[in-house]
Amino acid sequence: MRRKKKKVKIRTKKKSPKPTLTAPPTLFSPTKIKVVGIGGGGTSIVAEISKSLTRASFVAADTDWRSLKKNSGIHRLPFGQNVTYGLGTGMNWELAKTAAENEKEKIAKVFKGQDISILVASLGGGVGSGASPVFAQMAQQSKCLTLGIFTLPFKFEGAQKTALAKRAFESAKAYLNASVAIPNERIFKVIDEKTPINTALSTVNKSLIQSLQSLIEIIYNPGLINIDFADIRTILKERNKLAFLNTAQASGKNAAEEINKKIFHNPLYNYNLKPEKILFNIAADSNLSMLDVEKISRIVADSNPRAKIIFGISRSPKSKNKIKATLFATGESLFAQ
Repeated sequence: MRRKKKKVKIRTKKKSPKPTLTAPPTLFSPTKIKVVGIGGGGTSIVAEISKSLTRASFVAADTDWRSLKKNSGIHRLPFGQNVTYGLGTGMNWELAKTAAENEKEKIAKVFKGQDISILVASLGGGVGSGASPVFAQMAQQSKCLTLGIFTLPFKFEGAQKTALAKRAFESAKAYLNASVAIPNERIFKVIDEKTPINTALSTVNKSLIQSLQSLIEIIYNPGLINIDFADIRTILKERNKLAFLNTAQASGKNAAEEINKKIFHNPLYNYNLKPEKILFNIAADSNLSMLDVEKISRIVADSNPRAKIIFGISRSPKSKNKIKATLFATGESLFAQ
């Protein structure tokens, strides 16, 4: 009898699965940006800005419930109802301060979980001047990056109101990473005598919309040379700095030269800033030349050879033959215009 041959099992090493790279869940999460309008003037500005900016979230905060109800489509935050009974403060900044201080916990929740918080207020009246420093303090405690954008009164509103606005600005600025001050008086630099009052008052808003939209687009949209949240954090790392935010665009053969004339000279600002840190981005279509990049970048670098500059280039296919430059700078040295 023939013996059956035993089948020999050949053991093969099982192939180990290829390792997969998994990023921490928060590593690539979108940057959370919240824009908070404080008081009647601030909420009006934010309501107009919210119509054009879709990437950020918006809050209108006021003691006056009737005024808040006009701001539909954005989150409304009434506060101080126990001291104002749902009304305004009647130009009483101390009452507005008390109203905000009584609800610090409620205000703090606005900034919870945010990466960047932008505070907007018109100073010189009641709620904006009294509550803005309290909102700024709560934003600071939330550990998010903070930027304040404040408008200051017209000269014809009186010296007392101007003094109150400046005091409120300095108080809020101390808590914020950086702040922008725009006097309403500067409107006359960009309008003519026939401009209707509604159009005139909206001029500041449109300038803010354009600049903020460009800044937010830079953060969210990857570029050829990329700028992201980490770069914004570098610019806003310190506290109590003045800021300059501006966008300029031009087209044609001399686009770079036109941008160089505009980028550091926004007529709505009444100060020139010797920048210590600069975030600078150029957006254009695929026809952007290296020569144009060099021309525009040179004036930024020359503004302060010692400044820390973060530079980016992003593609903007819709901007055919147009170049758009966005400048966000922080510093301390002021020179009145």
